[in-house]
Amino acid sequence: MASARAALWERYWKAVHAIAPATRSPEDVFTDWLVEAARPGRWLDAGCGRRSLADWREADMENLRRNGVAPYGSDLDHAALLDRPRSDRVCTASLVAMPFRERSFSLVSANMVFEHLTDPTPSVAELVRITEPGGRILVHTVNRRHYLALLARITPFRFHQWIVSRVEGRAEKDIYPTQYRINTVADLEREFGACGARRVRGGTLDGIPLFVPYPVLFWLAIGIGLVERALARLPGLGAVLRPNLLVEFERE
Repeated sequence: MASARAALWERYWKAVHAIAPATRSPEDVFTDWLVEAARPGRWLDAGCGRRSLADWREADMENLRRNGVAPYGSDLDHAALLDRPRSDRVCTASLVAMPFRERSFSLVSANMVFEHLTDPTPSVAELVRITEPGGRILVHTVNRRHYLALLARITPFRFHQWIVSRVEGRAEKDIYPTQYRINTVADLEREFGACGARRVRGGTLDGIPLFVPYPVLFWLAIGIGLVERALARLPGLGAVLRPNLLVEFERE
């Protein structure tokens, strides 16, 4: 099953790049920004889950370590942390009560975490508190104005688990309820600004066509996704047709 899915992904990228060669996944863009923002010191992956980087970007983790970056992780899901290598420096913790001293990290990242926050204000305050002055906070999350986020809001969570597990191949235990309480650029900028962190760069982020591992739907999803990416370049449409947000902040 895994090998068949891998082969289908290979076919997917060949098809996408044949039409739009510059297409890159949001995970790749996020990782590029993370590597650029990292400097010698401590990096916290807040909400790290079972792994901090996508499996095809594991070489970047080794490069970060060689360049003097010490990775740490935290997550509320203790079971997910148990799947990580025993050498990883991770802890079970909520974003609203981080077990770290003030100004502990030169870089803090939250990758696909903010869409799950029920009360984002104290979480933002904690992330800023543990970041050193001049340090960076990198947030990659879902754009609540995109139609897929709207679909997630109006359908039962059980349906969300069912469809995501089949399309993305994720175990249902790794699919968490979404809230979208702070999922616009304006919301993020307001909350972080109130805590003493300014936006350095970022905004809405292009997605990739949906990977749907079923005949006919596979090609239909690719076609619709590429059209959506093209339309997102038109004035005013990017805010609703780009599914992700990627924003970098600096603690003042």
